[in-house]
This record gives sequence, structure tokens and C-alpha cells, in this order.
Amino acid sequence: MTDSINFQVTRVAASVPGGLPIEWQGRTINSGPLTIEMDESAPPSYGVLDYAGRRAQAEFHIRLQFPEFAETLDSLGAAPELTRPVSAVLRSSGQILDDHSFYLSGRSEIAPHELFPPAETAASVLPGT
Repeated sequence: MTDSINFQVTRVAASVPGGLPIEWQGRTINSGPLTIEMDESAPPSYGVLDYAGRRAQAEFHIRLQFPEFAETLDSLGAAPELTRPVSAVLRSSGQILDDHSFYLSGRSEIAPHELFPPAETAASVLPGT
């Protein structure tokens, strides 16, 4: 029997209906709903379940979209590169629980984007309960 199991992540679907605060041009505005999905144009997403160490790790290639915010920017005549989805890599880990479930948390590495410069943008997934 092996102490670790490698797996491929085939689906990610999450949403933040209330949106997030975004600082833009010196003002804080709400992004409107946020959707998070697998980035199908990126390399596959993988993980490992390490039962000996009771740790789960995964690397997700994701795409974040702000449809209402992008629509608003588009209606104002903003450049198309400002309204495109944000690509990111989420590297996460968490403890494997007794029932074999796990909660993952970690930081994202944001790909270059005109509206969200990586040096000024941070995104994390916090531990669930």
C-alpha cells in the first residue's frame, strides 16, 4: 500500500456573490459577483494526498472573472485588456481529517493583468470549516 496518492483536479467552481472590494484610481469599489473556475488554457492542475504526513496539497490553475465589473468598464469604453479574466495559480495545502476529507488553503500567484498588477494584488483561500 502506498502512503501517498497523486490526483488531477478536473473541476473548480466557486463564486463570491457579494463581490470583493477593489481599490482603483484611489477609490474602493465593489467588484460585483466574482466567479472562479478552472483555467482550461493553463496546464493541468494536480495534487497529492500524503497519508503518512496526513497532508493534502494541490496546485490549481484558475481563472477569476468579474462579469458585472467588466461590463461596467466595457460600457465606459475601457480597453479590452482591463476586462479580461484574471489567471492565477493557487498553491494550497491542508490536513487530511479522520474521515478522509480535507480543507485546503493557500496563496495565489496572479498572472500579469492590466487592472490587477501582481505586485499590488493578493489573493488567498482561507481554511474552511
